[in-house]
Amino acid sequence: MGANTLKRSLLIFGGLVLAIAAGISIWLFSEAEYLRIKSPDGAYTAVVTYRRLESYRPTFPGQSGDKSGYIRIEDSEGANYGKIPVGMVSMSRDLEWTEDGADLTMVGEWNFPKREYRYWNDAQTKEYVKKAN
Repeated sequence: MGANTLKRSLLIFGGLVLAIAAGISIWLFSEAEYLRIKSPDGAYTAVVTYRRLESYRPTFPGQSGDKSGYIRIEDSEGANYGKIPVGMVSMSRDLEWTEDGADLTMVGEWNFPKREYRYWNDAQTKEYVKKAN
């Protein structure tokens, strides 16, 4: 086995290791669905997601809903009305549908007619107001 063949083999092996590591990283940081909540009129759906990486954090039995994640609301056409981070995906069960949107107490709210959503940081010291795209 010559020096060039050895270098080529190591380069191919290193490339494969990098490709596999990149694929695993992309998969771990992609979002997985936790729950879907339909509005009473069926016009909107709240999609609750978390990063797959959260599933590999150590937890005690019964704490699977304690992973951090996001709540995204979309209409029946698939239009996005905004995505709000939540400290625990289980908090999504407290989502309330209102006349003109949705509200998650102490976390955030959506205003569908204005296509606007707002949320607060965990310490409730900063408010973020955004327009849905």
